[in-house]
Amino acid sequence: MQSDGSDTKNGFAATSDSEPGQVGLVRRRFGFNFSLEVQQEESSFATTKNTSNADFDPIPPSKRTWNWGAYVAYWMADAWAVSNWEVASSMIAVGLSWRMAIGACVLGNFLMGLVITTNGRIGAILHTPFPVLARMPFGYYFSYFVVLSRCVLAIVWLGVQTTTGGQCMTVLLTAIWPSFANIPNHIPESEGITTAGMCGFVLYFLLQLPFLCIPYTKIQYFFAFKSIIAPIIFLAVFGDTLHKAGGTISHSTVITKGTTIHGATLAWAFFNNLNGVLGNYSTLGLNIADFSRYANKPSAQNVQAIVIPFIFTIVGLLGIFTAAASQSAYGEVLWNPIDIISLWMKSGSHGGRAAAAFGAIGLLIVTLGINISANSISAANDLMAFAPRYINIRRGQILAAIIGSWAFVPWKILASAQKFIAFLNGYTIFLGPMTSILMTDYYILRRGKVSVPDMYNFHGIYRYSQKWGTNWRAVVAFFIGCIPPLPGFIDNIVEAGGSKTSVSAGGQHLYVLLSILFFSSIMILHAD
Repeated sequence: MQSDGSDTKNGFAATSDSEPGQVGLVRRRFGFNFSLEVQQEESSFATTKNTSNADFDPIPPSKRTWNWGAYVAYWMADAWAVSNWEVASSMIAVGLSWRMAIGACVLGNFLMGLVITTNGRIGAILHTPFPVLARMPFGYYFSYFVVLSRCVLAIVWLGVQTTTGGQCMTVLLTAIWPSFANIPNHIPESEGITTAGMCGFVLYFLLQLPFLCIPYTKIQYFFAFKSIIAPIIFLAVFGDTLHKAGGTISHSTVITKGTTIHGATLAWAFFNNLNGVLGNYSTLGLNIADFSRYANKPSAQNVQAIVIPFIFTIVGLLGIFTAAASQSAYGEVLWNPIDIISLWMKSGSHGGRAAAAFGAIGLLIVTLGINISANSISAANDLMAFAPRYINIRRGQILAAIIGSWAFVPWKILASAQKFIAFLNGYTIFLGPMTSILMTDYYILRRGKVSVPDMYNFHGIYRYSQKWGTNWRAVVAFFIGCIPPLPGFIDNIVEAGGSKTSVSAGGQHLYVLLSILFFSSIMILHAD
C-alpha cells in the first residue's frame, strides 16, 4: 500500500511498504544502495535530529491495517506453541490434578487477557511503540532501563525459540534422510547440542531471517496462515496419539491421579502455578503497544480479552489429553509434541517418515510465528530506542536474531541452565510493577490526557527533571514493587539448581503472590 500523501498532511511520516525508513539521509554509502543511517521523515514528531525514524514515529493512518481479525490471528499464532502445550506438565508434577491445572490456566489467562487488552488500548489510541510510551510515566532516562529490561528478555527468548525450531529442523532432515541421525558428533557433550543438532539450528536460523523482513503492515497475513496450520498440526498429534492409545485416556495416571497435596500446601502450589501462567506472557502485557499501535481503530484490539483465555485454555487441555494418551500409546508420558513426532519415524516406513516430515514442517511454521509475534518485533522496537539513527524494525529484528541465537548460546540454556530458566520465568517481579505503573499513569493519573509530541521531545514535559530526566515517584514505586518478592525470587532460582536457601516461608509466599498482590498495590501506590 502506498501513501496517498494524506499522512504527511496530518503530520505523520509517509513511508513505503518495502522497508519503512530504509532510505533517507545518507552520509556513508556501501554497495547495493545501502545506507548506514535510516530515514527520519521531516514530519517526524522528534524535535532533535536522529532521535527517531519512520518506524519509531506514531503509525500514520494509512499504516493502521490491523482489524479485530488480525488480533485473533495474532493470538492464534501465539497460543499454538510447544511451551503452551506443555504448560500443565509442571503443575501436575508438583501435585495438582489436571482439573486444577486447567483452572490455573483459565484464571491466569483471563487476568492476563484483561491486562493486555487494557494496556493495549493505550497503543491503539496513541499509535506509539512501547519504548516511547515508557517515557510518559518513568521519564526520559529511566525509560531506557525499562526498555532494556524488556529487550534482554525478548532477545533471550528469541534465541530459545530458535533452538526449538532447530530441533524441528533436525526431525525434518532425519525424516527425509534417515542417515542424518548418524552424523558423527564432534561437539563436546557439555555444550548441550550435537553436530546434527547444530546443522538443524543453523538451517533454521537461516530460514528464519527472510520472515523477519516482512513489513509490519503485512505480517498479519503470516499470522493468519499460521493460525490455520498450527491447529491442524497439534490436532493431528493429539488424534494420532489417541488412536494409538485405543481411543481412551481414562487409564492414564495423568487423568486418574488426583491432587496429591492438601491444605495450605495445595493453596500455595496453586498460586505459584497461577503466577507461572501470568509470568508466561507478562512481557507482552508490558509492551503490547508494539502491536496494538497497528489497530485501525481502538476497539479492534478489544477482542484479545476473549481470545486469550479461550484459545490458551484449549491448547493447554489438548496438551494434557495428548500426554495422557501417550502413556498408553508409547509407555511413557510425553509432553513435548516434537518427541511424539520423532517417534513416528521409529517404524521406518515411508508413511511414518512422511508424517514426521509434515509434522516437523508444521512445527517450524509454529515456531516462526512465535518468534515474530512474541519476540523479534518487540526486541526490534526496544533496540530502536537506543539507536533510532541506525536501527529500524527490520534491522532490529535481524540484529536481535543474531544476538539471541549466537551470543546467548540458547542451546546450552535449554540443555543445562535450569537456574537461568527459573530466572527468566520469575522475571515478572520486574515487569509486573512496570506494567502497573504504565497503566496507572495513563488511566488514573492523566485520565488519557497525554502529549505525544512531548514523548519525542528530549526537553519536554516527560523529562520531569532537567538534571535527572526521571520521574522519581515512578522509580520509587517500581523498587517498592520488586524488592519485597526478591528473596523468594532468589530462592526459586537456587532451588532450580538443586540447592537450598535460608529464605523464610513468608518470603517464598510473597514471591508466589507477586503477580496479583504487587500489581494491585503498586497501582494504588503510584496513583497516590
